[in-house]
Amino acid sequence: MLPRGLSETVHHEGVEPLADLALLKVEWHQFLEYMAKKPKNLMATHLQSCELVACTPGGVLDIACCRKFSYEELQQERSELQQEISAFYALPLQIRISYDAEKDACTREKTVFTIFQELSQHNEVIRFLVTEFGGELVY
Repeated sequence: MLPRGLSETVHHEGVEPLADLALLKVEWHQFLEYMAKKPKNLMATHLQSCELVACTPGGVLDIACCRKFSYEELQQERSELQQEISAFYALPLQIRISYDAEKDACTREKTVFTIFQELSQHNEVIRFLVTEFGGELVY
């Protein structure tokens, strides 16, 4: 049986690829849930605005972020993220993070009010703060 994420197909050059992008994408949401349960789950929040876009046969995984702030934060924690991804998928993956400005233009259409409202509904940390301390997001 192959480890998680490994492809059973042979690459067209006769070399078996280290990872299959389609298989990695299938488990991406499980990876996000796995990261959200970790003590430093802020990284999971930044990863929500990212998607897997490519994987080279040598195991370089391209991750595109559609929010510049998330891109910048993930760049700073790139080595830790790379370790987490490699451990989760049980593959020696290298990551390359990019910023997708075209997709970011779509997210800019949201107002600050809308973004904070979404955060208060979907972000566990924000919900906890609002529930426990009766606070509200100020924007």
